[in-house]
Order: sequence, then structure tokens, then C-alpha cells
Amino acid sequence: MSRWVAIYRIAWIALGVLVLVGMGFMFVPLIQEDREYQRRESALREEIRQEEQRIRELKLKQERFQSDPAFVERIAHEIGLAKPDETIFRFVDEEPGTDPDGP
Repeated sequence: MSRWVAIYRIAWIALGVLVLVGMGFMFVPLIQEDREYQRRESALREEIRQEEQRIRELKLKQERFQSDPAFVERIAHEIGLAKPDETIFRFVDEEPGTDPDGP
């Protein structure tokens, strides 16, 4: 009789192990999905940080536009505007690999 008791115990232990392994396989996709969500959250947090930095820079430029006439004039020149008695010269750098004294 003790032989059957040993077989039953081994069978129950094997069944328990199989149940645990099966549950483990059930949770593997959930764990992978959670890792993907964490990776995406991290990427979004970095994107938010960069956008907040960009907003700060734009606010600083906005303040300079309101308080710094030299800054306004420089930006106006950069976009091609000039005062009535001014001439703006633009110098274009040659592209690398081109020969100015070409054939």
C-alpha cells in the first residue's frame, strides 16, 4: 500500500509542477507586454522632457523679442528683411567637393 501512496504523492507533485509551469507560461506574455509599456513610457517621458526644453527656449526668445531690439533686428536680417536704406549681402558657402575653378 505504501507503494501506491508514494505514486500518488509523486503524481500530485508532478501535477503541481505542471500547473506552476503552465501558469508561468501564461504570465510570460504579460511580463513582456509590461516591459514594452515601461520602455514606451520611458521614451514618452524623454520626448516630454525635450518638448518642455523647447518650450522654455521659445519662451526665452519671446521675451527677447519683447525686450531686445538688437535681437529683433538680427532675426529680421536673417529672414531677409532690411531697413529702407540698408543692403543685405548673403554669402553662400560652396558645397564640399566642388571646385571653384572648375573646368
